[in-house]
Amino acid sequence: MANDPSVLPKRRLEPLCDKIGLPTIRAVVDDFYERIQHHPTLAEPFSVVADWDLHKERLTHYWWTVMGGLPYRDFRYALGDKHAPLGLSNALVDDWLALFQETMTDHLEPDLARRWQGMAQGIGESLRLMFARDH
Repeated sequence: MANDPSVLPKRRLEPLCDKIGLPTIRAVVDDFYERIQHHPTLAEPFSVVADWDLHKERLTHYWWTVMGGLPYRDFRYALGDKHAPLGLSNALVDDWLALFQETMTDHLEPDLARRWQGMAQGIGESLRLMFARDH
């Protein structure tokens, strides 16, 4: 039978974290948040970050785990709780996504950047829905 799973070739799924690698995820996150601190519209809302090194480590871990990596730190993530006080608008989410895309393009081959950007788009949409509900 052509669709018999016992005769289909075995395939191994490779999580995106393994394709990109932790050092590259860290480099993208570091570069992105350096750029945010000097961005004309994003620097102000993100000025509330008190410890940039910790913030970047948390976000490196976040992306690693979202991409399928095993947790290596005991961080908890609360997207809404962290971002609601920033007063982010749809325009700021657009700026965040554009800057993230620009940063990834500088570090990754196009297919990997596209796949990671798709994940970021999903987060952007979640933020938009959250803010629309709260306003």
